[in-house]
Amino acid sequence: MQTRFESLGVYLPDQTVSTQDLVARMATKPVFNLEELTGIRYRRWRDESEDSYSLALTAARKCLTSSRYSAEDLDIIICSSITRFKDGMSFYLEPALSKGLKGELGLRPDALNFDITNACAGMLTGLFILNNMIKSGQVKTGMVVSGECITPISETALKEIREPVDKQFASLTVGDSGAAYILDGTMDDAEGIDMIDFMTMSEFAELCFGMPSTENSGVAMYTDAMAIHKETIKRLPDIMVHMMKKHGISPRDIDFIIPHQTSSRAIHTAMDLCSHHFEVSPEICISLDKFGNTSSTSHFVVLHDYIKQGKIKKGSNVLFIALASGIVVGFVLARIGEIGIHEKLIQ
Repeated sequence: MQTRFESLGVYLPDQTVSTQDLVARMATKPVFNLEELTGIRYRRWRDESEDSYSLALTAARKCLTSSRYSAEDLDIIICSSITRFKDGMSFYLEPALSKGLKGELGLRPDALNFDITNACAGMLTGLFILNNMIKSGQVKTGMVVSGECITPISETALKEIREPVDKQFASLTVGDSGAAYILDGTMDDAEGIDMIDFMTMSEFAELCFGMPSTENSGVAMYTDAMAIHKETIKRLPDIMVHMMKKHGISPRDIDFIIPHQTSSRAIHTAMDLCSHHFEVSPEICISLDKFGNTSSTSHFVVLHDYIKQGKIKKGSNVLFIALASGIVVGFVLARIGEIGIHEKLIQ
């Protein structure tokens, strides 16, 4: 038996903010063209009534609307948000956001719930855990959900950036979102999760921190983007080859690659380095021009977007590549089947 994506729900706030709008609000302008460097033209921005919890809840409800299952059928819900804002800008560590989601969605009292955080690799880490729980027989089906109310770090950066090159510039690339998927088991070889693996390059852990601001009461992210680019991207081809050999995956098995949505320049540089290992080049999926870097939800925001466009279809082999603070590198290879998405099945 393998596991598969049974349904998918994504929520994006209505408000759109352009990169030009953000730069116009800065007292100290960057020495580079931020939109050209990142490829990000727009990102979604929550309204005053929205927070991490509400974004996750809306995405979870969309996922259930698209599913063959009801909430009562789910054995577990895992919340993998980096941001844990609820009741406005109150940051919750306890009680777990998954506990509130479990109650509001209507899961059974005996259903399991817990929160995890693994930076922008969170939803794929949740997949790793839930995949193992289903395969081991601990549960039959479950949901992984994340709500990322991440634009408060942009608001902090707008207040605090005073240098033309600053470690908070990466904070201006993010966008708010919610995403959820339901995973279950299948005996159908035409779909399923073929490979999940992660590794950590902890020697570079200090290159990116999300933490309370050192100057104000807000949250902030401090990123040495140039060092991350230099130290991690150059290692990606060797890591990818190692993972594929380890799991017996051929480059011919990959139709689409969904990388973490950092910047278009970084993505294309990394994929160009990897390209000589592919006999036929898979399509690189990028939606950051419309949505920005939506942190832990990014892979599923892109998957949702490409399914809606009709590009990723039933039978597509999709390689998800995680690149997250830590530094965490992860790979998931999935064959997309008959997945429910916003009340419509892709065939």
